[in-house]
Amino acid sequence: MHLKRILNSSTHKVLISLTLILISILLSPINKADFISLSGAETATNIAEIEIQKGTLHITFEISANDANMFWPEIEQTPDIYLLKQSALKQKVFKFQIKSGVKSIKPSKLSIRVAQRKQRNSPFAGQTDPRTGIKVPDFPSDKKVLLTQLEYPVSGVSDLEMKPPMGSDGLASVTIGFTSRHGQTPVSGFHYLSKPESFTIDWDDPWNTHFKNTDISRHNRHPLKSFLYVEPRQIRHEILLRTKDLMEWTNHPFDAWQPLSPENKTFLHHTVRNYLYNKNPTTIDQALSQPSSIETVFLRANNNGYTQISENETIEMGSVLIGYREKFSIEEFPQSVTVDWNLFTDTISSVPTLIQDPAGPFPNHVIPAFPDIQWHNYLYDYRPPNSDPLVIETPSLAIPMAILFSFLIITIIVLTLSTKHSLPGRKGSAIIYTIIILSAGALYFNLPEEYRVNLPGTAKKRDLGRVTEQLLLKVAAAYKEPLSINLELKLKNLITKDGFENTYTNLTQIYRPQTTSGSLGSISAITNLRVEYSNQINLNGNKGFRLITSWQAVIEEQSWGHFEQKPQKTRANIDIVQSDNYWKIARFTPLSVR
Repeated sequence: MHLKRILNSSTHKVLISLTLILISILLSPINKADFISLSGAETATNIAEIEIQKGTLHITFEISANDANMFWPEIEQTPDIYLLKQSALKQKVFKFQIKSGVKSIKPSKLSIRVAQRKQRNSPFAGQTDPRTGIKVPDFPSDKKVLLTQLEYPVSGVSDLEMKPPMGSDGLASVTIGFTSRHGQTPVSGFHYLSKPESFTIDWDDPWNTHFKNTDISRHNRHPLKSFLYVEPRQIRHEILLRTKDLMEWTNHPFDAWQPLSPENKTFLHHTVRNYLYNKNPTTIDQALSQPSSIETVFLRANNNGYTQISENETIEMGSVLIGYREKFSIEEFPQSVTVDWNLFTDTISSVPTLIQDPAGPFPNHVIPAFPDIQWHNYLYDYRPPNSDPLVIETPSLAIPMAILFSFLIITIIVLTLSTKHSLPGRKGSAIIYTIIILSAGALYFNLPEEYRVNLPGTAKKRDLGRVTEQLLLKVAAAYKEPLSINLELKLKNLITKDGFENTYTNLTQIYRPQTTSGSLGSISAITNLRVEYSNQINLNGNKGFRLITSWQAVIEEQSWGHFEQKPQKTRANIDIVQSDNYWKIARFTPLSVR
């Protein structure tokens, strides 16, 4: 489906839009729908995972056996990693340092053992990153490392420096990739530790802990964000905010290290709904609209986006992000949507926003001088999801009209020549046939190019595969409906009445999987469908086919500024029947989903 934006004919509106875009670029870096580290430091031969807890600094090293002498200068080198571990335990000098001012802090605990490298995600490892044109190093070939865990007492210390083993050139003498967090709050993604780096710890609020080097920072660093999603059947406005800010706005005390207990969850649910409902009015096509539903979820930031906090997960309030979502049901795409943003404070005067429609994301910012989040329908040739009933195509044979006409002429000539009457009779017949030919010639140019003859119903595997794929795609379109009542109405065009509930339940497992952000995904494409088995059946007097099929699909989900996309391979038993001139699904049973 081809989509493109068309420019508004009004020069004045264009200039305003360009001005707002320029302001957003100048205010801060452009927001991204999703994030993958550009550094490739997660593939380094040596990895340091840094975690700040109450009064302590924990560092877990994965040290390559080949680089052990860089960390322990007097270690006895040996190809046996277990002997290397024994030698490392005897060493008194460890070249990696944690410093407070000029004073070096000694670890209070140290342990070393042989372990497997942790598996990490690096989509461009060993390849050229298409975003930068730089080849990313591959993962190290050695899978066993010296897992070295250190604990430093840093209670009351706010400013620290970590210093890697240094070379004579003033740079690190060994390659180290590191990531860090304070409690459950990320402080940085993966970066290379190529020189000493300083960081400041806020013991009261982990969100404010940061590296002084501004190039080392987490991707999700804004405490307040807005996301507007314009979809075929609904408008979604999502707000992501910190627990601390909500507590301050509603005059409640805040303790960053208090756990997110069930009681606190209930309190936050009620508080955020009461505070944000009607706080940022939404107008659709110049009409003030009320949300059809409201949702709240609890999330935590990670290096790639946001993850929903599970029921039994232990996490402190300072690391909790609240997701507040308002949904507005629509029957067709509107021409405009406006959100009147009113959440500004003395410390928050600029809020990142992201508008997402079928043509793509549009990042921006709102500020007190320009507080409106505005979307206008510049979509061209957009076609909404099609979940109409699938009409049975009757097989037919196409005969070109030229062949039929030629056959007619030949027949007339044969009849003329075979006439056994007298010569005058022949002449009379010839005149009659000539008139018929001339009349038929005039008629020929007004006839269709071909004549179709219906054939008895037949079905080949290829035809069954095409019909099944079309049905599955129409089911995917039906699942774009956000309201259950509308979804069921759409599905009744594609599923038989008998066994509807069971088929509906089984389809929902496939078509609405839960994603890492806690939202429900949808299927955007179906490919490589293969019919493994087919057998003709009769269900309640309707001709049908029992199939075993497999196919690949793409699961997509967009929420909280995060775009998640993953492949899904499904194998299922499907019964399809011909009912009232339409193809329908009579039974759907998943066999495997990967």
